[in-house]
Amino acid sequence: MEILVCIKQVGDEGETNRFDVHALEESLGLKDQLNAQLLESVSVDVVTVGPDKASKIIRRAFGLGADRGYHIVTEDPEYISSFITASRLAAVAKKRPYDLILTGIMSTDMMAGQTGPMLAKILGLPCATGVIKTSLPTNDNLIEIERELENGFRDCLTIQMPAVLTIQAGINTPRYPRLSKMLAASQKEIKIFKEADLFPEPIETNEIYIGLEQPEKTRSGQVLKGSLSDKAEQLFVWLKEKDLI
Repeated sequence: MEILVCIKQVGDEGETNRFDVHALEESLGLKDQLNAQLLESVSVDVVTVGPDKASKIIRRAFGLGADRGYHIVTEDPEYISSFITASRLAAVAKKRPYDLILTGIMSTDMMAGQTGPMLAKILGLPCATGVIKTSLPTNDNLIEIERELENGFRDCLTIQMPAVLTIQAGINTPRYPRLSKMLAASQKEIKIFKEADLFPEPIETNEIYIGLEQPEKTRSGQVLKGSLSDKAEQLFVWLKEKDLI
């Protein structure tokens, strides 16, 4: 069984997108379980799109237990179309017969939540988003998953592999890298792809980048007045109106 995990470098510190961390942990958990039960040999690969410095998160994935790493090196402006990212990832995903492709449900910088479903569409694979539970695949390549819905509901599905799953935070507790694996990670080869290697012609997208602005910082608050019980009642009503309870 072969699993591909799509990871992204985000933030000023260049860390792995936190949703992708959970996707990687889920793949490593499946690998551990299947290998422990001697059901089948499992490999976990990771792929990222970004500048040269993004190789840092591939090295960390090696330290956690990933087997192979692919880096699509780009020097994009601040905004990157989800379709272009999905197209780049699909070009690498097509190079091996992956049974499962996992991504985080979204990235913490763009928060679009589109790359995973677009990747599935390009590859012609079934897709489940917001996955909060997976099971071990069956002998006929079926996997049971649970999706997070609104108001605490869950959607239980059985999906035919190969498939794409976008993983929600909270599905697992990510592990820490072992020192021995981190030392070995520095020696592992990362397969590098240039844009021209994958796409002789530029990717066409329907999205047009007009501009990007940071939201204005605003402060607003509501002062609760009255006795302690009055304040508690006001707070309860406010939380109820916001569908927070």
